[in-house]
Amino acid sequence: MSPAANERGTPRTDLPKRVRDQLERMGRALDAIDALLRRLALQGLQRMSSSSSAELLALSQTAHNAGLVRIERQLEALATHVRRYTQRDPLFSMGDYAGAINQVWLLSRAVRRRREEGTLPAEMLDLVGEARRTYTVVDEPMHLQPLGAWGWHTDSGFIGITVAMWCEGRDDLLQVTNARPAMHFGTDPAALLRMHISETVGRSMRDLAHGAWLFEGAKLSRDGRLSIHRDLRVSEGAYKGGRAYAACDVEDWRQLLDRLRDQERAPVRAPTEAPLLAYVRPAFTDLLDVDHKRARAGCTLADARRMPLRLSVPLRGENNLLVDNLERLYGTGVRVGAEPEGLFGRVSVSGGALVFHPYTAVFPDGITLRKGGLRRVHEVHLSLESLEKARG
Repeated sequence: MSPAANERGTPRTDLPKRVRDQLERMGRALDAIDALLRRLALQGLQRMSSSSSAELLALSQTAHNAGLVRIERQLEALATHVRRYTQRDPLFSMGDYAGAINQVWLLSRAVRRRREEGTLPAEMLDLVGEARRTYTVVDEPMHLQPLGAWGWHTDSGFIGITVAMWCEGRDDLLQVTNARPAMHFGTDPAALLRMHISETVGRSMRDLAHGAWLFEGAKLSRDGRLSIHRDLRVSEGAYKGGRAYAACDVEDWRQLLDRLRDQERAPVRAPTEAPLLAYVRPAFTDLLDVDHKRARAGCTLADARRMPLRLSVPLRGENNLLVDNLERLYGTGVRVGAEPEGLFGRVSVSGGALVFHPYTAVFPDGITLRKGGLRRVHEVHLSLESLEKARG
């Protein structure tokens, strides 16, 4: 029975026409998505072509028109994986491809079930998502300290910098992001470091990525994003040092497995659930290996029990500085004259192994960055700041 119909199957007149139309579009889009997933399963990767990627992008537009924002984004990601496969891109990952298909299937099934139960689109935003984030004003001042920062480059032509923030009194991590079109600002996210984050907030992303800050009049979204809006007041705060990392500090990799297991208990994640971010302090580290054939750079980080955690970074353009910095930390060439106490980054499971993508190296006694201006910092954001000529 259609959710826009009553128990006797006749159309419900108490729903606005806009809602009834969206429910109908949603039903047609879900049918098209299910049909495509069945075809992909029967076709297999070997028969994929450039038209397969185009078909996925067209279907993502269908999902957009039906208000299925989360499925739309997963279909766009799936189209990117297919394009990489057809172009024999070494960055193609079978695990990422299968994960994208699974997310589309799980989301589609969950939305269909809720729709058949009579749930309206506005009541299942956790599944369908929102095209634009909504922000709520936080009444009390927010005491923030950056834990890590990273640059990124999307296939849709944007570059950006994201800073993960610890907030005193909260269990979750928050984020501040600055994004710009690559066609105007180039493909190097580090170019955004010196830019003011807004016309009214006289601070740059480099400023926010170090020290500590007090946000007054902040606005926060459901997924933990802080809005840099006109009325936000930003001033320097009290630096907490290593205490800020306590909530995500890990010495035993079994704790990472426990956290990942808790996330995987709900395979359809809520939009508020970010990837697992952790501050790891390895007891042992081997030498960095750069594998150009597989387009990966990595090394093994081991805890005190010798349990391995694979540091792995894809050899993409936006990761050039990150790989250079990792070679100065764990390579065979010129090394930095100080060892980081730990690394802040993203943890996942790939190929049956724990994988770590580093964002920031933390030096408890500080380190002086001599390239791009003489500055002494505790956090070095590895994809944004160079360790060349750095000294402890």
